[in-house]
Amino acid sequence: MPFGAPFKLGPFVVDSGGRLSPSEPEKIPAFLFRWRNRVVRAQLAEAGPTDGRLALQSTLGRVPSTAGISDEKRRPRSFAAMRWLPRSVPPGWRVTLLADHRVWLETETRIALPITAAALITEITQFLMVLAPFVDLLDEEGLTAPGTGVDGVGAD
Repeated sequence: MPFGAPFKLGPFVVDSGGRLSPSEPEKIPAFLFRWRNRVVRAQLAEAGPTDGRLALQSTLGRVPSTAGISDEKRRPRSFAAMRWLPRSVPPGWRVTLLADHRVWLETETRIALPITAAALITEITQFLMVLAPFVDLLDEEGLTAPGTGVDGVGAD
């Protein structure tokens, strides 16, 4: 690396091999990205001296309101999909229907720390590849992308 390692890069410490680890374990580094019109939040935290966890959260959709819907079967189909979804996702994934009818997903996985940027992106990409068919189903059943942030406040 052209820089003197280790060095701080945002919320990370970069070692001589270019691997990332949180610079302050009590401050969990996080970032947002948009995938298929959904905001995904990724958090990276230490779980021990050489291991960590990658937490991923997203609002996957929203059950449509009855107001202004031309397809009267869309809402019942959405609720049927929601009864099926939590039982169908991989182990360790938690799907919840929130009070405002947003479909919330959260999961976490163990990762080795420090981690290279490429390995971090690989973990996230694997998650998105597994998630894709579920998002296809939600889109098909009318549980549209909500257009709100992961905390449900305001537009992105």
